Amino acid sequence: MSKLLKRAKVKLHNSLHNYHLIAEDDAYLDDCCYNLQQAMELALKFLVEIHGEPYIRNHDLRAQLNKLNMLGIEVPYYEEISRMAATLNSWEAESRYKDSFSALIDEIDAAAEYAKALISFAENKVKEIENGSGCITDF
Repeated sequence: MSKLLKRAKVKLHNSLHNYHLIAEDDAYLDDCCYNLQQAMELALKFLVEIHGEPYIRNHDLRAQLNKLNMLGIEVPYYEEISRMAATLNSWEAESRYKDSFSALIDEIDAAAEYAKALISFAENKVKEIENGSGCITDF
């Protein structure tokens, strides 16, 4: 099975750990934001992949959302993630390379909620597949 969902879960775990250390150093804020963006990106790519389609090979959350939309797959917080996508997409690079990077706690909290929901949704899809066919094939 694809490692995308496992990686998404690790990125979410890392972001939540870093979130609690933000007050200690800006580096934790940077890493928290990067990991949240990655958690969502990997979960969305996983969802595309388990529906038999290749995911789009970029870091743009909108690209994966659009692909899922074309496949008729409704994901949690679709509208909210779409509206926040420019900000979330910027976290992928700016949080790692831009010294002036910053993010609002409200944005981080929302992104964490979206990432948790996407991962939970993906896990439920895996369970549906397992219950429907008895096994999951390699993606």
